[in-house]
Amino acid sequence: MENGQQISDFANLHEQIYHADCMELMAHIPDGFVSLILTDPPYGISYQNHFTRKKHQILEGDTGIDYERFAWESYRILADNAHAYFFTRFDCYPYHYDCLKQAGFQIKNCLVIEKGNVGGIGDLQGSFANNAEWLIFCQKGRRVFNRTTLLPNRNGGIPHAGRKPYREYKTRFPACWFGEEYPKATYNSSWLRKHQIFHPTVKNVEFLSWLIQISSLPEELVFDGFMGTGSTALAAIINGRSYLGAEISGEYYALAQKRIKEVSENGGY
Repeated sequence: MENGQQISDFANLHEQIYHADCMELMAHIPDGFVSLILTDPPYGISYQNHFTRKKHQILEGDTGIDYERFAWESYRILADNAHAYFFTRFDCYPYHYDCLKQAGFQIKNCLVIEKGNVGGIGDLQGSFANNAEWLIFCQKGRRVFNRTTLLPNRNGGIPHAGRKPYREYKTRFPACWFGEEYPKATYNSSWLRKHQIFHPTVKNVEFLSWLIQISSLPEELVFDGFMGTGSTALAAIINGRSYLGAEISGEYYALAQKRIKEVSENGGY
């Protein structure tokens, strides 16, 4: 670990990203300690984009993790009556689903969210382009969605069939988010170049903010064991939540700290 962090530092957990292995950190987190899990664990695909001038380094840990253990630890550290979101991929989905179910989660949906860029890897002539991220949405116990002001109802305030008027804002969202009214799951390549962020799976802070507003309350603790460049932490800060997580790569850990400092000083992102 960097910056003098030792295993003993986990004994008094406080809001930060640890430069550490996720599983190592989770082992020191008490039962029911976190209020929301929002994370993108490695799938074991050794992702490296060969279609850009700036090659992404192969992600540390992307040879795969012990997902069964990760699912059990996630269930253990999550508070009762709380939500969890796990990014996945179509060919990993069955295994991830099974592990999370066996750990005790109630799996409610698979969300499909439009990407900022259409995927440009794989068989370019014999397969469909990947333009969406998949997330497994789980509950530990039962938690209803918060009422937000994220998406206006088209018929908001208009009475219907002698009943009360439609609510001004949506209280139930679809499982597929496509189109201009929804945030993209990831940033496009021009945004990444502008901000000099070279990571293959940078999540859109606005999108993560929507999930955080839907599934947690101010001051609650959001956990991401694979922080990458820190997007989950930024979304938590912007929405008045606490954050806790880990990032194993020294390069991305440093970039996450830089982004957190910028958003804390500027009050936005």
